[in-house]
Amino acid sequence: MLFDVDHGALAAAVGVGNVHRLPAGTAERYGFTADTFDFLTEVGIPSAEDYEISFGLPAEFDDGYIWRRAEQESQGWKFPEGVEALIKIGNFPINAVVIDPATGIVYQYTDASMEAIPVHADVSSLAKTVGSFVAYVGNYTRGDGEDDEDVEYARRKREVDAIHDAIRLVDPLPFAHEYSEWIEIFDNLEGGIYT
Repeated sequence: MLFDVDHGALAAAVGVGNVHRLPAGTAERYGFTADTFDFLTEVGIPSAEDYEISFGLPAEFDDGYIWRRAEQESQGWKFPEGVEALIKIGNFPINAVVIDPATGIVYQYTDASMEAIPVHADVSSLAKTVGSFVAYVGNYTRGDGEDDEDVEYARRKREVDAIHDAIRLVDPLPFAHEYSEWIEIFDNLEGGIYT
């Protein structure tokens, strides 16, 4: 995994009820393997539904969460090269989010271009990004003397840029594609929409 994320730290960032772990049998039926399997069963997927960042799979296996290449391509979607199936793990405010169970790469199913674009090199990157976002919003307080909107914006920009840069240094994918919803989410965070 790219980021060292444990269940306790993730639960502290997003709330215990917002971290969803899969039972091993369910993860196995979806085809998750190796580090991705371990992460999903031991650490879990974070969710932040207050911000329309909703992730998690039901504890019981549901074939409807498996999006198969042939079916998706028949509907006009561009599927990632070499990938036969993706597992829907949730939604951003606009687009679905899926994961390749074989590689652990997380994709955003982008309606605008009808393609699955990679937004995380692995599920730890997704967890780190969601956790960082929620922790920042939850811990944000207006500083003394920040009655001036420009001063407050400059501070938020510095702080959000630091989070953005720390993530991008390890995994550039969340902010690499022009359609990645993380770009807009972090722009809104910087602009004070969530704080």
